[in-house]
Amino acid sequence: MGESSVTSEIGPRFLDFRVLAPPASLGLVGTSRAIERLRETIRLVARSDRPVLVIGPTGSGKELVVRAIHAQGAHADAPLVDVNCGAIPEPLMESFLFGHERGAFTGATRRQEGSLSVAGRGTLFLDEIAELPLTLQPKLLRVLESRRFAPVGSSLVKHFAGRVVAATHAALEERAATHRFREDLLYRLNVLRVVVPGLDERVDDIPALVDHFCRQQARPLRLPPDAIDVLCGARWPGNVRQLRNVIDRLAVFADGDVVTPDLLCRLLALDAPPEPKHEKNDGIDTLLDAVLRLSVDNKLEAVADALIAHAMGVCGGNKSAVARLLGVHRKAIERRLDKSAKPLRE
Repeated sequence: MGESSVTSEIGPRFLDFRVLAPPASLGLVGTSRAIERLRETIRLVARSDRPVLVIGPTGSGKELVVRAIHAQGAHADAPLVDVNCGAIPEPLMESFLFGHERGAFTGATRRQEGSLSVAGRGTLFLDEIAELPLTLQPKLLRVLESRRFAPVGSSLVKHFAGRVVAATHAALEERAATHRFREDLLYRLNVLRVVVPGLDERVDDIPALVDHFCRQQARPLRLPPDAIDVLCGARWPGNVRQLRNVIDRLAVFADGDVVTPDLLCRLLALDAPPEPKHEKNDGIDTLLDAVLRLSVDNKLEAVADALIAHAMGVCGGNKSAVARLLGVHRKAIERRLDKSAKPLRE
């Protein structure tokens, strides 16, 4: 991703503006109904200069959506400035947004433009807006209402000519209800809302996404239909980012150009939540105690069925891959499935 930066002498680790370049292709990958609706929403929103709130689960591609909104807007030639509200220490955040004059505080050795000034007529992208300190939220609200701001230590009022796009995976309404986010700021940001779908809402796009990410690798990779089936049947709590990470791992760990379903299952298992560590047997005792408390007659049968069902979910229903993952023969899996009368695809 192309980007440039504007760095301050004050805490260069933190006062580093990411001026993002537009995406090489504005076409978000895929042809599912969910992604087509998203494209249409972006097209409509980009025509306005009103604030935009982009919401969606982590890893769903919110930054790419913001880039597309900016690139299709009336001032695509102006800067797109990215501010990560969760990565900047609170004492520096005000200066980061509004800028400061020389001598405004200890260490301010020269005048510094803030991200509002750097954005100009372009877009100020406030990523992780839920993490913006409460003390600064009224000041951002004033900018949105009046389009005016003053650098720290200055009485000179400046005009903000750009637009604000904020993004978050957090439920801002819930935060506002518990006074962790200002309700009036929420309403001011939420003029136009863009909802980015998670990967579970666009499973049909997985083959196209896989092809897209494979093309970005330094070595050729090919996923046959049974491997694609594993990916389409898997769970993706990390959404598109997690899928991209899996393809990156394949480029490192795959023995050949063709990816096998069992390798996919092993790599997907790396993303499973770790079991809590206990002093004895790494949690085995706790697991066994939980099994013994199950309110079923045949606990062995129940555990075996649950383990196979979970492995089938990880491996997208591929019985051969499940057998390899569990270290048993495929026929053992088939006998168990036949006994449970749960038809699953080959």
